[in-house]
Amino acid sequence: MLLLASISGQAVAADQTNGNESDDASYSLFDNSPNSRATLTGDWGGVRTYLRNKGIEFGASWTNETAGNVTGGDRHTAAQTNQITAGLDVNAEKLLHWKGASFNFTFTWRSGRNLITDAGLYTLQQPQEVWGRGQTTRLTQLWYNQNLGSGFSFKVGRLPTGADFDNVPCLTMVNYFCGATTGNMDGSRWLNWPVSVWGGLVKYNNPRWYFQAGAYEQNDRNLDNYLFIGYLHGATGVLLPFETGLRVHLGAHGYPGAYRIGGWINTAPAADVLLASNGQPAVMAGMSMLERSGSHGGYLWFQQQLTGTFTETPGEDAIVTQGLTAYVTLTMVDKETGPVSSQVTASLRYLGLPGRKHDAVTLAFGTNHVNSRLATLDWYQAGKKGPRRDSEFAIETDYTAQVTKWLYLEPNIQFWVDPGGYTQKSMITVLGLKTGVTF
Repeated sequence: MLLLASISGQAVAADQTNGNESDDASYSLFDNSPNSRATLTGDWGGVRTYLRNKGIEFGASWTNETAGNVTGGDRHTAAQTNQITAGLDVNAEKLLHWKGASFNFTFTWRSGRNLITDAGLYTLQQPQEVWGRGQTTRLTQLWYNQNLGSGFSFKVGRLPTGADFDNVPCLTMVNYFCGATTGNMDGSRWLNWPVSVWGGLVKYNNPRWYFQAGAYEQNDRNLDNYLFIGYLHGATGVLLPFETGLRVHLGAHGYPGAYRIGGWINTAPAADVLLASNGQPAVMAGMSMLERSGSHGGYLWFQQQLTGTFTETPGEDAIVTQGLTAYVTLTMVDKETGPVSSQVTASLRYLGLPGRKHDAVTLAFGTNHVNSRLATLDWYQAGKKGPRRDSEFAIETDYTAQVTKWLYLEPNIQFWVDPGGYTQKSMITVLGLKTGVTF
């Protein structure tokens, strides 16, 4: 099934009025079901099943996000953007008798337009989460994973950081509720899908809890907008994330929940958002900013099923098959260097409607708080006129219609209050449609 799995994006320090320059839409490409109709192209006359039994799995998907603002913004218009993803999953234990080993190769290609720019929306994050990081072809994953036994494993290669850390499900079309929240807020230092970096992690996992820690290269060249394998020079530091999670069962029905807490330290130099190199507020645009020796942040993520049914495999988060699930995130970013200092989101998703057991309805609310130090800088540079920037609020409701096992349609409506944290700007209403196909 086309279940949105996500990893996400970026907020640009240089120009917060142009929103999030990244996004995230990583989809489950690989369906191990023997039902060949789970993909548009079927079983290829039995070839797919044969290769799967040998440990080789091909997958591809297409995502389109079309959106138009009917209120708010500088002008009313519409824009559409696309992502094509193709990947190869190799179970080396089946193919090479290499116990506990696996490989992955994933490429992405993006094209389209950004509604924030075309309509002049000024929002801090994207109404179309699949837009961003350059409309180009990228190597998004190239990694090797080794299960060492007794719950221990490691992964190394070219990785999006949010593939394993702060990995929040992609519930909607708005970037607030899709992918790693840290990358959505501080994407100049936390690079997520579709961007990969050299890195790796070690993990201990058992049925009740897990802990993992990683190290990822900080290198601005990873944002180059063309296809490349990876650079061997140009790094300015290391991103060091860590995360632990607890799997619980609550109530008389034992409904499953996943509760995670994590943080990160980045050793790369970062520019202060308020102070110039002389230690005083940068009251004039273009001044050289004070350089900090690093940055840090942290996050919480809760997922709790409230009603319905589920399935689970030991050592993995349970999968909701029907019912209501609640999601909550809280993310904090370094206030000296982060343009957005905190984000809170809350979502409710009901899966399995009468007569439509694979359809879902989602209601999501989120807010980003503009760093008060950056708001002060903007106020200074505006001649101390007008209100200072504060918080942006986003609300989205959508209906996910699973038309076939390989096609879904997700119409949605979005409301943006105080876009960009500007209290003087009108509320934005966006009508959107997200379409996904698994080939």
